[in-house]
Amino acid sequence: MVFLGGPRQVGKTTLSRQLLPKKQSRYMNWDNPEDREFFLSHKYPVENFLVFDELHKFKDWRNYIKGLFDTLGTQSKILVTGSARLDYYRFSGDSLQGRYHYLRLHPLSVAELGIKKRMSAVSVEFV
Repeated sequence: MVFLGGPRQVGKTTLSRQLLPKKQSRYMNWDNPEDREFFLSHKYPVENFLVFDELHKFKDWRNYIKGLFDTLGTQSKILVTGSARLDYYRFSGDSLQGRYHYLRLHPLSVAELGIKKRMSAVSVEFV
């Protein structure tokens, strides 16, 4: 499993949707009422690639994802996106230790976006 965390509006959802293969995959978002009902029913999806977006808003998300991983093992690839809270409880309670890799997505800088020259041209126009 991979947990993808980071601040708001850095592109976690966009990246996860771009990684999603067209076949045998499923994207689920806690903010979607139908997906939320699925989580609350404690059912497990059976697709080969699963993306759980904003799952940290689900009170019992750690137990849910632990049960899913322990049931499916390596049969499914699982990507969980959300805030930095995904890694907050790593040392307490029912451990997910050894079951996931945590990656933090950071905002892109102006230099990374490649708009450095355009920014200087804009500031010259306004001077």
